[in-house]
Amino acid sequence: MIKGLYSSFTALEAAWRYQDVLANNVANASTAGFKREVASQESFADVLLSQHTPVPAPLPARIQQVIGQIGTGSFIAEFATDFQDGTLLPSGNELSLATSAGFFQIEGEDGTRFYTRDGNFSRDGGGNLVTSQGLYVLDPDGAHITVPGEGTRIAGDGTISTEDGTTYGTVATWDFQPAQLVRAGESYFTSATPGQLVSGGIRQGMIESSNINIVEEMTTLMAVKRTFQANQTVLAKLDETLDQAAGTLGRYGV
Repeated sequence: MIKGLYSSFTALEAAWRYQDVLANNVANASTAGFKREVASQESFADVLLSQHTPVPAPLPARIQQVIGQIGTGSFIAEFATDFQDGTLLPSGNELSLATSAGFFQIEGEDGTRFYTRDGNFSRDGGGNLVTSQGLYVLDPDGAHITVPGEGTRIAGDGTISTEDGTTYGTVATWDFQPAQLVRAGESYFTSATPGQLVSGGIRQGMIESSNINIVEEMTTLMAVKRTFQANQTVLAKLDETLDQAAGTLGRYGV
């Protein structure tokens, strides 16, 4: 019966955390460049086994054995970002960009470098290329980019020019291994590891939508909700049974 409590509680915790992730995915379905999060679940026993296996001491070995007998619930091992490309959509804005190679580099207000696939860019009052939040888009050298007032052409390699051939700079894109990126907002990531500068793949006048399949996310969310409710019912029944057992044993003086 105690084993059932462990199972139901860990399943409740996993479902609760998964609901939060799925709800955030659904809320950002229309956010440009957003990458959905997915959950990896393991059994509670397997997670603890992987933590204690490298320790050869007798005590951890005994703990490992006991935990292996009790831990039958589910456990969210980790959340990971799905970096699959979103659909490219025309924006009607000549400064909007999408890329199939890497991430645009953005300078935060405090100088932090962010990386994003949200290419909803525009020109600010100083003639600089900025994001919808007013943050600067950077060139390969980490400098701000000046863009012409109209008639802007942006090539696949990021080179900015006008119809008469005057060049204004280059929009940089940087590539990373998925494990090197840390989520830092809806569509932004940071990295402690320098990325690799890539050339090509930029599309002018396009925006990358999120990679959310709203039907799939809602279906999964409903399934997780039913799992949560089922385990909530089981936990309540087990608690009621334990209460009855304690009362019965008490009457017999056990």
